[in-house]
Amino acid sequence: MTVSAPPRNPGRPRGDSACRDRLLAAAKAAFAAGGYEGTGLRAIARAAGCDVSMVAHFFGSKAELWRAIVDAAARRHEAGRDAIARHLGDPAATVEVRLRRGVALLFDLIAADVPLARLLMREMADEGERADYVEARLTRPMLALFRPLWDEAVRAGVFGPVDGVVAHTAMVGAIAALVALRGSMARIGGCDMDVAQLRDAFCSGLFRRS
Repeated sequence: MTVSAPPRNPGRPRGDSACRDRLLAAAKAAFAAGGYEGTGLRAIARAAGCDVSMVAHFFGSKAELWRAIVDAAARRHEAGRDAIARHLGDPAATVEVRLRRGVALLFDLIAADVPLARLLMREMADEGERADYVEARLTRPMLALFRPLWDEAVRAGVFGPVDGVVAHTAMVGAIAALVALRGSMARIGGCDMDVAQLRDAFCSGLFRRS
């Protein structure tokens, strides 16, 4: 008599919990490189070393996997929000000091996750549900945090007469481009800087005054 193995619960495939983190990391890199539409779940699962069924197990769908990446970034940003706000609004520091500090903090925030920066730049260049989601979860909260400082810098004459949204978007775009193209700069111009050196060079160029 043959004894059958007990049936498995259909929605609960085997897999270690670390697979979820690997899927998130692989998906972030893949979406950053190939865009949402150009990225397949099988390729993500292969890069993560997981069975493709684990995507449905942990996330439900490709769209939910993409949203999980943005949500994880939003949680990290929210966790550091109070500390950044204290630095930006320090009453003991001049606007110039707080501005340099704010740009350095923004630089570090973006440079800490280059694949995420590339993914977000892709999505923000388009219109649609994903761009709306990025704006709601990341762009608007970050703008609300930094815009008072940009506006104060305009009033103090440290910045020229620029709208706060334009200033913030330009700052984020410039930083994201620099960190994303750091390898290219090293190859074509010999500017082989680590992230800290690149940040310091950016701040020095931005705030040099006659």
